[in-house]
Amino acid sequence: MNPFDSTIIDFLNQFSQLSWTLDSTIRFISGNHLIKGGVLLTIFWWGWFKTNEYQPYIQLHLIATLFSSFIAMIVARALAKSLPFRLRPIHEDNIDFTLPYSMKPTLLEGWSSLPSDHAVLFYALSAGMFYISKKVGIFALIYTTLFICLPRIYLGLHYPTDIIAGAFIGIAITTVCNSNYFIVNKSQSVLDWSRSKPEYFYPIFFIITYQIADMFDSSRALISFIKHILQTIFF
Repeated sequence: MNPFDSTIIDFLNQFSQLSWTLDSTIRFISGNHLIKGGVLLTIFWWGWFKTNEYQPYIQLHLIATLFSSFIAMIVARALAKSLPFRLRPIHEDNIDFTLPYSMKPTLLEGWSSLPSDHAVLFYALSAGMFYISKKVGIFALIYTTLFICLPRIYLGLHYPTDIIAGAFIGIAITTVCNSNYFIVNKSQSVLDWSRSKPEYFYPIFFIITYQIADMFDSSRALISFIKHILQTIFF
């Protein structure tokens, strides 16, 4: 473990097992989709319907941000599977890590730590919030850091560098997706469709934002189930 990671993890880990309430609260926050994605997607919907002279501009960039969030999750999973496997702090035998109360030592065992898919997704989403306003974007970044990513370091699920790498990837993807080329060729047609066929657009829009808040867990579970059933039937 590099000095940067060890300094931050050692500092946070000194508070582990000092309070069952503290550890359990952090564990709950880390696993609750309403606290994680629900808050940011609520802001996203507020920004979508916020009426002012910049509303079309904001909506175009929020559409691009949805694209970037979807792409970010695909990239995060692809990198986690293709990069050299990295044990999480709670699974690393060479680290003197005190497991917080309510944490299972086998949690996410077999899943690589780098990059943090939470960081990739929610920093991608937070970066898009700057198109609503600078204040909203700053709030989203701070919220993502304190309530989504920091708890995962405290619980030993990620190294700080996992979070930083994920943040860089997510923000970079959102920046690319919000380029003028993407806005003109992709977002504009989607926005036009939202105005001509709102009865189709908004149900799909809702499902997509719900899945982002859910970190696509429901979608992945459904795909895994279908895959399992097909393998059982045909193989």
